[in-house]
Amino acid sequence: MRVIKTNNLSRKVNQENKPLIAIWGFFDGWHLGHQALLTKMIKIAKDNHYQTLVISFDVKPQNILLQKEFPIILNNQDKIAFLTNKNINYYCQLTFSQKLAQTSAENFMKWLLNNDVRAVVVNKDVHFGAKGQGDLKTLQDSQLQVFLSQDVYDQNQQKISSSYIKGLLEKKEIVHANSLLATKYTLTGKVVDGIKEARTLGFPTANLELTNNYVIPGVATYISRTEVDNKWYQSITVVIIRNNKPLVESYLLDFKQNIYGKTIKTQFLNYLRDNINFSSKEALIEQIKSDLKNTIAYFKKTKIS
Repeated sequence: MRVIKTNNLSRKVNQENKPLIAIWGFFDGWHLGHQALLTKMIKIAKDNHYQTLVISFDVKPQNILLQKEFPIILNNQDKIAFLTNKNINYYCQLTFSQKLAQTSAENFMKWLLNNDVRAVVVNKDVHFGAKGQGDLKTLQDSQLQVFLSQDVYDQNQQKISSSYIKGLLEKKEIVHANSLLATKYTLTGKVVDGIKEARTLGFPTANLELTNNYVIPGVATYISRTEVDNKWYQSITVVIIRNNKPLVESYLLDFKQNIYGKTIKTQFLNYLRDNINFSSKEALIEQIKSDLKNTIAYFKKTKIS
C-alpha cells in the first residue's frame, strides 16, 4: 500500500494511471460501518479490475470547522496499519485546513477524476465539499460510477457510528464497543511520573501521558492488556479524575521493568468495577487483591485475539 500525505488537491495520487475505485472519510476506529464500505470497495475492485484508494484526513474535519479539538478513537498510525494486507493500493491522507474545507464539491470530484477514479462507494447520506454541498445526487449526476453501502446496526438496532461508540466507551460498555471496532479499544501514551500512591501499596502503576486526544472510557477499573516493547502483558487499568482531568494508570501483572519514558499501549478488554473510596489502606489492598484474582480468572477463560 502506498501512503501519500498531502495538503494539495492538485497533487497526483495515482502513480500508475490505472482506474481506481475510492472511499473517503475520517474512518475513526474503522468500525463495522466503515468496514462495510471497505469490503464493498475491495469486492467491486476485484470484479472490475480497479485499484483501490482510501482517502482520509489528518484530523477530524470538525476540529477545523468548529475550532475545537474533538477526541478520537484511533490514531492515524494505527488507522493506516489496519489496512495492511487488505488489498489497498493507495492511502491518501489529506491535511484538513480551512482552504480544503472551502473546496467545492465540483472541484473535489474533478480531483478524483484527474486521479483516474472511475467509481466510488458511499452511504446514502454522503455529503462532501464546502458546507456539505455535495450529496448522493451530485455524485450520481457526475461521470463517476456510484455504489451504495448500507448502514450497519448493532444488536440494539442502533446505527454504528464513531459517536455511538464514543458514548459506549464513556458508559463503560467496553465489550460492546470492542465488538463494533476493528481492534479492541487502545490508548497509546508515554509513561510518566505520577504521585506514586499505588507504589506504596505494593502495586506500582504506569501513568500514561496520552499521545493523542483520545476518547477516555468512563471512570472505573478495567481488565486490560498492555504492550511494552512489542510484548503484551496482562494488566489492570484504572481511569480516575485528578485535578479535573482524566488520568489513566495501568498495573502490569508479573512485571518488574523500569519503563519510565517508554511509549506503551493499553488495550481495554472488560469492565471490572466502579471506583470507590476505601476506609483504610488495608481495605484498598484487599480490593486490589480481589481485582487481581478476577483479572487472572478472566485471562484463563478468555482467548484474546
